[in-house]
Amino acid sequence: MKKRFGVLRILATVMKVLGVVVAAFSILGGAGMLVMSFAGGDLMGQFGYDANSGFLVSLVGSFGIVIFGMLYAVILYGYGELLMVLLSMEDNTFKTVKLLEDVIKDDKE
Repeated sequence: MKKRFGVLRILATVMKVLGVVVAAFSILGGAGMLVMSFAGGDLMGQFGYDANSGFLVSLVGSFGIVIFGMLYAVILYGYGELLMVLLSMEDNTFKTVKLLEDVIKDDKE
């Protein structure tokens, strides 16, 4: 039997892939900012922080990037999985209706 709702299946897959990509980029972004924070705090010196507070701001910022990026990645991946669950429920309901129609048809004959 042909699968129905092909566009929603593609959208669910795209959302799951985007979740993985966002997770990878958040780890890379957090690691990059962490490495730059060990470079003497010069990165945040351009924004008006001295070396010590610049290091602390960069450190907190790098952990914030990782935490919020992972949260966003989990939300994206979760929406993709939710779409797949809803499509599976619809598919199972459709199969049940077809089965019940066949049972009723056999009883009438």
